[in-house]
Amino acid sequence: MTSAIKEQHALSLKNACVSFIFAYQQKNVDKMLGFCDPDGTIYFKPLGEAGKGKIHELGKGIWTALIDCFPDIDNTLDAAVAEGEDSVRCQVVIRGTQEKDFGDIPNKGGHFDSDHIFIFRLNPDNKITDIQISWDHDDLKRQLGS
Repeated sequence: MTSAIKEQHALSLKNACVSFIFAYQQKNVDKMLGFCDPDGTIYFKPLGEAGKGKIHELGKGIWTALIDCFPDIDNTLDAAVAEGEDSVRCQVVIRGTQEKDFGDIPNKGGHFDSDHIFIFRLNPDNKITDIQISWDHDDLKRQLGS
């Protein structure tokens, strides 16, 4: 690949991931899933084995619950960096105020502001096939008073 083609390819990869993060900011889970391969996998790393599954199942369930429990949830994309031929790393700050119990975190009306790292892998059609998400879960729970 020439450097111009590589740059265009990297931009195309990043655009798909930025669009996914923007759909998340809009709280539109169906739109988020539209950027993902139906057989794609997800790994919410701090949740261990319970955080592994299909994007359209586990991912959809967790994002739907987050939006329900944190109705003002918002995010800011700090950086999107193409890594290799099929991967993009995004640094995202996610914030919100809790209004309902979320998983093992009881609702105390707390607010969180947490750095998250999303690592996306995409297929040649720029559909997301794999997402790994990491954050400091202990700090998140501390911020929410848990």
